Amino acid sequence: VYQLKRAHSYAEEKSATTQLTTLVEYEIYRCNEFPNLIRVPTRSAHVNRLSYNPIIQFTTEEISDWWCDCPTENTLIGCCSHVASAVWFLSFQRWQFQKRSMPSGDFINFVTDSKELSDFYDSTDDDDVDA
Repeated sequence: VYQLKRAHSYAEEKSATTQLTTLVEYEIYRCNEFPNLIRVPTRSAHVNRLSYNPIIQFTTEEISDWWCDCPTENTLIGCCSHVASAVWFLSFQRWQFQKRSMPSGDFINFVTDSKELSDFYDSTDDDDVDA
């Protein structure tokens, strides 16, 4: 469940947009020697300069295997968030056409800069003392 919760944010980070229902840049590398293997480089959520390389093996019917070079991959039952994000995006999200009602990137539109509000004014500690 944790991996699926992280999948959406990894996909947004990878494609550099919160609008995943539009045509997005989503970098995928297919192996020349084994065309049923793909590599989906994904940046770490914790270390900005670090990328991991989830590799997914598939058939037309199923995902048959996966591997990732992240430190948590070999300690988990199931798959890491990097693999889950790639599978989630490629098998589900990229086929969705209805725009999300409130992507996380739009929250900034609901915040008003305090400098623009007339209720706020510059004050000093002296203003708090009754004369």
